[in-house]
Amino acid sequence: MTRPDLPAFGELDRIDQVLSWHADRNPDADCLSFEGARSTYRQVDALVDRVARGLARRGLRPGDRVAVLSPPRPEYLILMMGITRAGGVYVGLNPRYTPSEIAHVLTRVGPRLVVSISEFDGRASATLFSQVSGLVRLPALLYFSSASQCAEAFDSPGSPQLAPPCPAPDDRTAAALERTASIVFTSGTTGQPKAAMLTHRGLLRAAWVQNERLNPPSPRYLSNLPINHVGEVMNLTLSCLIGAGSLVFQPRFSAAQALALLRDEQVTCWIQVPAMFHDCVNRPDYAPASLSHLHSVCAGGGALGARTLARLRETGARLFVEYGQTETSSSATYSDDGADDSVLLESIGRFDDRLEFRIVDDDLQACAIGPVGEIQGRGELLFAGYFGDAQATSEAFTPDGWLKTGDLALRRADGNIVLMGRCKEMIKSGGYNVYPRELETALESHPAVSQAVVVGLPDERLGESVHAVVVLRDAACRAESIALHCRQTLAGYKLPKSYRCIDAFPLLPNGKLDRVRTRQLAGSLAAMD
Repeated sequence: MTRPDLPAFGELDRIDQVLSWHADRNPDADCLSFEGARSTYRQVDALVDRVARGLARRGLRPGDRVAVLSPPRPEYLILMMGITRAGGVYVGLNPRYTPSEIAHVLTRVGPRLVVSISEFDGRASATLFSQVSGLVRLPALLYFSSASQCAEAFDSPGSPQLAPPCPAPDDRTAAALERTASIVFTSGTTGQPKAAMLTHRGLLRAAWVQNERLNPPSPRYLSNLPINHVGEVMNLTLSCLIGAGSLVFQPRFSAAQALALLRDEQVTCWIQVPAMFHDCVNRPDYAPASLSHLHSVCAGGGALGARTLARLRETGARLFVEYGQTETSSSATYSDDGADDSVLLESIGRFDDRLEFRIVDDDLQACAIGPVGEIQGRGELLFAGYFGDAQATSEAFTPDGWLKTGDLALRRADGNIVLMGRCKEMIKSGGYNVYPRELETALESHPAVSQAVVVGLPDERLGESVHAVVVLRDAACRAESIALHCRQTLAGYKLPKSYRCIDAFPLLPNGKLDRVRTRQLAGSLAAMD
């Protein structure tokens, strides 16, 4: 297949220009597919223009934030691109969030407008936001049920006006917002969520590299990750579109539907977290021969299991693993085309030569082959800082400007990188980042829990699963009571898989909690009844 004319890196300044570039040169090429209906670049770009014009007429200013609550479907793409075309900053909201989690995001970034799908999984969004309104003052709200309705709403004189502008909390943040395309929430060692400002140029560079690494001409991607996740924004959306590709949307993941879409829509690039691959290849109707059109399969967000990898190989596709994090625009390493099982199962590939990354020891000296050090990165790929948190932004970087990822790794003799652990106590479960301190705080707010530690344990499907170890004030407390308490404040993917009770936590000689020993206990103790 002939590769269509594509933008060179540096030719685009904003992520929305990916659409307009192809709308000018490839107007009738497929841009997206949803529930059997397809739209061209010309059609999608026209809807994006309507959203952008409507926001501009309502007084959206450069750097103003607009939040979007939706599963992955066409409206997400149209709104994200329309917001950025108008000069605004896109903030994704996950429909799985609880009211308190949504309230935290809205309080933190101060959007002038929230645009939400009317209903998801049988739950009316108006009901959800009525609960949110009891926790935080809501900005203007606009609901949609289809892509055309979404665009029309911004042309309608009767649609909600924007809330008053919420200024950036400091000059550094204001300057960073000028370069920011999207704010994605992540977390640091404390577990307190932080709002990472991802830049247009950083996301475009990451997408450009992935296109060169993975994409065939005019790729077709299955797009089914949460819209507040950098994996959806960069890995599944921009990397596809920069290659003049087409997005096949799946609003809610199910292995059966994913396999059907891969087959029926002739998807050529399948990029998922390991748990999704695990569920697909373990279905009785998994038929690798029906997926022979796949060009590339890539796993990110955790390690593949050996059996899952073997089943994926049966498709005949090129197999890859990749590694990145939110602050690096989800790009840092890729395995080589044709990598063997030892690379795909044991490593995260190697640093791409077009990106700046290193492994250093505690003295910030480069590690040779073998020693463990921290992965650090710098350059245009990196985020612009944490919104309104100058201290956290400063602490994230070395004095000479390298981002401290918090991930420990070593370089093998063949140049591939092996993750050894995390300086930060983050748990990677099913492609989601789960931050122990956030869960520990929720657990310790239960009246019967004196102290809690949350750890990740190996899991064949999820990579790591979440487990809680607690010291109780009330020995009569049962796991069901604690689990119910957590479900009221936390998204489902954050909930512990088990609860284990001990009399006291083991300590290190310096008096600090011994997390290594606690993790060992979590793996050996019986769960609470």
